[in-house]
Amino acid sequence: MHPHPVRPARGLAVVATIAIILNLLVEAAAVFVSLDLYQKIGEVIASPLDFDVAEVTDSASLYDFTGILQGGTLLLAGIFYWAWLFRVRANAEALAPHVKQRLGRPWLVLAWIVPIVSFWFPKQIVDDVWTASDPQQRKPGGLAMAWWVTWVLAVFGSNLVARFLIGGTELPDLRNAALVEMLIYPLILVSGILAIVVLNRITSMQTLPRPVPPYQPVPQQYPH
Repeated sequence: MHPHPVRPARGLAVVATIAIILNLLVEAAAVFVSLDLYQKIGEVIASPLDFDVAEVTDSASLYDFTGILQGGTLLLAGIFYWAWLFRVRANAEALAPHVKQRLGRPWLVLAWIVPIVSFWFPKQIVDDVWTASDPQQRKPGGLAMAWWVTWVLAVFGSNLVARFLIGGTELPDLRNAALVEMLIYPLILVSGILAIVVLNRITSMQTLPRPVPPYQPVPQQYPH
């Protein structure tokens, strides 16, 4: 008997997977928009008198719009991912109460947004859930580490884009932001795919049968 009921997580895993895929598609579209903006700004810098600045303005507006879509779909994916994470965390505690969960449940959300600790707390949470979900209580290997490394690098890249956009006022700053946007897309893509694999692996492990502990006969008590 488990101390708490184990609730199905497959539905939440499917919804979170779809949300991540949607974000990846928007990110892919943003690459083409960034490429167009990068090229147009380059032409303006090279020949400022021979190029229509209105084209750059239109491209920059489209770039801003895709940025809103990127943020919106990422937030949507995060909400569904958090819902899934709360479910599998509760299941992990029920399936393997002896496996220590190093961080409390409020950190399932806070770990991703609190500065500094956001670079390792989420990985700890997923590692602990993975271990408790595995019938053999094995720790996650290179798959989870690859997901986390690519995610952290993608976050660094996104922060660099934000610095160019917020701190810069010249066309070269906007061009640099578009360039970094294109360069970090492979990291975002790999991180998103690995996130899908990890969340579905954990979900599947929670449905596997648990090993039956060996039978230990109860010593018989005989009257003296």
